[in-house]
Amino acid sequence: MAKLKECAMPIRLALCATALTMVLAPTAVSAQVAVENLSMSNNYRLLQVSLPAASISPADFKAQTQAIQSCGDARKLARDLGARLTRSTYVGTTNVPRQLLPVLAETPTGRATPVLVDNSNGLHVLVVCSRT
Repeated sequence: MAKLKECAMPIRLALCATALTMVLAPTAVSAQVAVENLSMSNNYRLLQVSLPAASISPADFKAQTQAIQSCGDARKLARDLGARLTRSTYVGTTNVPRQLLPVLAETPTGRATPVLVDNSNGLHVLVVCSRT
């Protein structure tokens, strides 16, 4: 399995496919259907909010990121938490790891994905700002 950062350099995540699979395991059945129905012509404008796990509990990070209603909210939350904010524009579905496609497809515009944990226990969410 390829690492996420190798597949999607614009996103600049350091998540491995194994960690992503563990986080997303509850949605695995619906994920397969979503990937099969996903148009490969989508492009995303994304914001990534990242923090070391040592700086906040995963439960607190999840609660705060679930309250995101817009990309402006994501920028404000990142500033308030002292989190790293990464902007990625025109991220095509061909540049996103297959395991992440159904998550992005199911995430409403302006909302954050579930919390993703990388190999070094960093906490991340992607916020879908727009789709084209």
